[in-house]
Amino acid sequence: MNILILGSEGFIGRHAVRHFLQKGFTVHGCDIVGSNSADYRYLDLSGNPKAIENLFQQTPLFACINASGNGDVGYSLKSPLSDFESNVFNVARILDAIRRYSPSCIYMHISSAAVYGNPKALPVSESALIEPLSPYGWHKWMSELICREYAQLYGVKSVILRPFSVFGPGLRKQLFWDVHRKYLSASDAIELWGTGQESRDFIYISDLVSAMEIILENGSHSGEIYNVASGTETSVQDAVSQFLSCFEKNIRLNFNQQVRAGDPLNWCADISRLKGLGFKSKVSFGDGISQVGTWLKNLS
Repeated sequence: MNILILGSEGFIGRHAVRHFLQKGFTVHGCDIVGSNSADYRYLDLSGNPKAIENLFQQTPLFACINASGNGDVGYSLKSPLSDFESNVFNVARILDAIRRYSPSCIYMHISSAAVYGNPKALPVSESALIEPLSPYGWHKWMSELICREYAQLYGVKSVILRPFSVFGPGLRKQLFWDVHRKYLSASDAIELWGTGQESRDFIYISDLVSAMEIILENGSHSGEIYNVASGTETSVQDAVSQFLSCFEKNIRLNFNQQVRAGDPLNWCADISRLKGLGFKSKVSFGDGISQVGTWLKNLS
């Protein structure tokens, strides 16, 4: 079966390409950066963003996974219009191409737990109040509404994933990448935002792509939403301390007691809906962070 992965050269996209190739799919990928991989059928959209429409017309697709768009909350605060174009407008263009040319294709939308902002209660379920803290969160919510629009009005088969804090080898941004960069230049201490008691629900990248496969196989694809996480709450201080234990140098953690714009305070997901499809997290935080530490040491 043919599967299309948008953003195939990004962090989630690369892991999704590898996973679905191993599962025997014929993988097509699109991105705006070049690819040196000969493992899958790659289409460079940098010179012709509308070339994707030809792919929908010419190739019978089982599914399209959208792992493209801006994933940087800070960038969305500085450039909200650019974030809107990549995270909302492009989604509408993709859905309309599916509507016109590939109506049997399942559209899988990678949204974000950022739509929840600071939940009123934990664990947070898919029916919780939507209160984003950033343009990124708002735009992810808008793109979800467009998915539901095309599902309800045009019968486009779609499903929405709200990943929480995804991590793993290859992620060159966010918490552990930033901590490692500070670690390399620090003598005895590094400073981080917040108090350290903020919490996240971390999910290892291989668990995320496994969840994608399970949802494609067992979901109803009628615009439904799934939290994708481990269901375990971990404080930022504990997470960073475990991460730093992967390295030799002893570093003290200092937290600046300030909330960074766009950052939530506490996250823990209710994943009972996803578990109902057969999902089970296979990689613990400790095992996953060890893999990240090994990857970073090999880069140094």
